[in-house]
Amino acid sequence: MFIKNLTLELTAILICDQVYILPMSQSVQYFDRVLENIMHTDKQIRSATIFDNTGNELSTRVREGEEPFLNDSDTKETLRYAANAWKIRRTFEPKVGKGRYVLAVYDKLRRLSMPLGDKYLIMVTWGIDGGSAQIIEHLENMFSGDPTKDW
Repeated sequence: MFIKNLTLELTAILICDQVYILPMSQSVQYFDRVLENIMHTDKQIRSATIFDNTGNELSTRVREGEEPFLNDSDTKETLRYAANAWKIRRTFEPKVGKGRYVLAVYDKLRRLSMPLGDKYLIMVTWGIDGGSAQIIEHLENMFSGDPTKDW
């Protein structure tokens, strides 16, 4: 009998206390579906990015016709900064509770970052005319794990 030794690259995604173990190729497809759902949340959403806890970009969607304000180098730095800030926030969770999201308001856009499970983060940007409260509520409902919440 011959048994071929296969090494599978798997990723475990923990979202809303549910563990999803997927081959790496399927996790990319999962991220793509998540980003598509985010982009359909509101027409004001300019972009959505999933990145890991070290700031490495895994998948991004940019709305057609939108030009990024930041170049690739600045975007990478922003993701690393956001990932590091979430690491620091997590050290205070025993005292203040789990972080839900952070919203930065700029003259030209709004930028939200939030955890996607324990290993990943999402960054979403939208214009200044967008309904921030509605977008945030939709994103929180989307990742709440509660099937009765509308998203």
